[in-house]
Amino acid sequence: MNEKKPLEDNAWRENLREALNVINSSESFMFSGDIDPDSVGSMLSLSLYLNQLDKKVFLILPEFIGENLDFFEAIIKYNSIRILRNKEQIEAVKDEVETVVFCDTANTKLVPHYSFIAENILTQKPKIIEIDHHFGADSEELTDYGIKLFRKANANTEIIGKLLLTYHEKYHEGPNPFDQRNIILGLITGLLGDTVGGKVIPYKEDYNYWMDMLQERLKNITRWRGGDKERVLDCRDSKFGDPKQILDYMNRLTSEQEACFNLLNDRAEMKGQIGFLNLFPSTQEEVKDTCKPFGSDWFADIQNFLLNSVPEKSGCAGMVVFKGENADGEECFFIKIRRAVKFSGIDLRTAEDKLKDLFGDLYMGGGGHAGAVSFRTHTMDEKEFLEKIETLFDFFNQSLVASSDKTN
Repeated sequence: MNEKKPLEDNAWRENLREALNVINSSESFMFSGDIDPDSVGSMLSLSLYLNQLDKKVFLILPEFIGENLDFFEAIIKYNSIRILRNKEQIEAVKDEVETVVFCDTANTKLVPHYSFIAENILTQKPKIIEIDHHFGADSEELTDYGIKLFRKANANTEIIGKLLLTYHEKYHEGPNPFDQRNIILGLITGLLGDTVGGKVIPYKEDYNYWMDMLQERLKNITRWRGGDKERVLDCRDSKFGDPKQILDYMNRLTSEQEACFNLLNDRAEMKGQIGFLNLFPSTQEEVKDTCKPFGSDWFADIQNFLLNSVPEKSGCAGMVVFKGENADGEECFFIKIRRAVKFSGIDLRTAEDKLKDLFGDLYMGGGGHAGAVSFRTHTMDEKEFLEKIETLFDFFNQSLVASSDKTN
């Protein structure tokens, strides 16, 4: 596969034009991508519009996406979009898929059931549209053909927004996608998710354009109904009327979850200027009286908060390691690294080559943005893994010293 490169000028406009033609001419679509707020918000927003155009839509969501995003599940159910949870369900519809759309996914290792999709659907040469904003590290095109909508963006939903806006400009007799409230919710949620609630914004002008436009549309099309004998009065907590309400909902924890978060956050340690938190099974055993299993849906939102809090404790960057499953259901060790909100001194993607040297054949891949990356290795002895990771702290701390010397 080829490394992804952002498209600009004529190349971007030509690919966008081709994507619009495919969307207009195709009657059935299957969506897949890495599972996070930006990816799901992207797939959902475009799916909802295709649904409005009376096109058939399948959405691959192999896992529960977390209580803080449960409104996505409700939207999908309300709009009767068919979810594919496993290989058997994908197999059942493979002959109905005319176009496959991949969203917000750096490489094939992050696509749920990619090898199965490749063998059972991509071999039939459906139309392909890839939409992404991940570059560097091991980002790669997911297919060796198809239309690529690769662009520098704060979030993948910005690219989806541009796609929807341009489609409606060309086919203006159809419904306006920005008149559908749930499309707006999906776009805003993705943008908030990938910018840490608007705190980390690589492209400020783009962020301001989309957030201003989307929140204005959300305000204008949100209707607050009065109560009567048959229905309950709408209140502020009953629906989202602005981005802050969405962010508050995404950031909520129960008292039990807060207790678990506080306990684990306090366990984060400093490795030079890098914060570090071990969420391996040995830690789970030590905190089992307060925290439910780390692999549970209950813990998923806590883990997301820890990924942001550990970097902030250091003021520089933070690393969280844990055991989990990759997109194909294979057990692996995850290495999640993020920069603190106000820090930009290192490009975290530079860890890629170091990890390849450290783990050799045990390295499984990864990538992300300059400020947030995720890598995976095959499982191994926990103690041996942690000893290898110490070398990575040395690598980052040396990079920080070198960066500081250049600045001074």
